[in-house]
Amino acid sequence: MSVQATNTFHTKPGRAAELIATLRQVLPDTLTHGGCEEIRLWRDQDHEDKVVSVTRWTTRGHYEEYLDWRGRQGDTAMFREMLIKDMEISYYDEVFTVGQGT
Repeated sequence: MSVQATNTFHTKPGRAAELIATLRQVLPDTLTHGGCEEIRLWRDQDHEDKVVSVTRWTTRGHYEEYLDWRGRQGDTAMFREMLIKDMEISYYDEVFTVGQGT
């Protein structure tokens, strides 16, 4: 079963648009990285400097390998430059889904 990983970014005031633009440039590479199944990027309606990346991976290990790869590429340091605190990463197992037609 797939793992959902969230990465919450709290940007410096006014830097969310820059972070989103940067992520839009680099995230397509993520889909080519082993184990990545889906990527979504969300911006908080009430806190415009809060951006959340929601990704689905084959395993948690795949995501952890990906994060390590991003760090070696220098991307993680580039993201941190735009943030007021470290990225918050959480992992989730899906336990229930309901939707139209189910």
